[in-house]
Amino acid sequence: MKQGARLRAKSVDERQRHPTEVRRRLVIESARDLIADKGLFNVQIRDISRVCGVSPGTITYHFRSLDEVLWEVIKAETVEFNELLREAVANGETDKSTKLLSLLEGMFRSDPNTRRHWLLRMDLWSAATRDDAYGEWMNTHYEAWWQVLRDIIDAGVEDGEFKCPDPWAFAVSISSTVDGLAIQCYSRSARISVVQARHHLLCHVRAGLGIVDAD
Repeated sequence: MKQGARLRAKSVDERQRHPTEVRRRLVIESARDLIADKGLFNVQIRDISRVCGVSPGTITYHFRSLDEVLWEVIKAETVEFNELLREAVANGETDKSTKLLSLLEGMFRSDPNTRRHWLLRMDLWSAATRDDAYGEWMNTHYEAWWQVLRDIIDAGVEDGEFKCPDPWAFAVSISSTVDGLAIQCYSRSARISVVQARHHLLCHVRAGLGIVDAD
């Protein structure tokens, strides 16, 4: 620097600059909340930039397009959901009935994160009906989800806790029941409460697997 040269004041972006991955994560997290509130295809770059407190140019610097932001939101939500499933299955619980029922019970909560998850899932279902890429991503998610359920059911049948002639078919049945109840209790102006949805799900699973313990 030349002697006597004045130091240039740093811009707001420079003062608040974060590593690329941190910035991308900030954008994804902000977009997740917006999508849950407004819908997957009703969010624009300017909406995300306003919530993040950065310029639209900063977002397009870190993401090639709005589509990439939307995809990263879907991937992040799916990865986190699958991680929760793996943690639930990997815990030390040896009672398969308790493990399965606790896992499913945890899918119906009244906290904001659970509601956000289901609203994002509903948008993914809608996108998957019209877009092959979203459809394939959804298929991958469900195959992992079915396998988790089947593994628990298989182990329960082997231990004599469950009675189930076709664990794979019942895993799909559980998944379908979960989705149907989620639509009915997390949609706007829902007529079924989260507590009621959870009760219906656990009754379905107990009846299908011959679990006799009380609610």
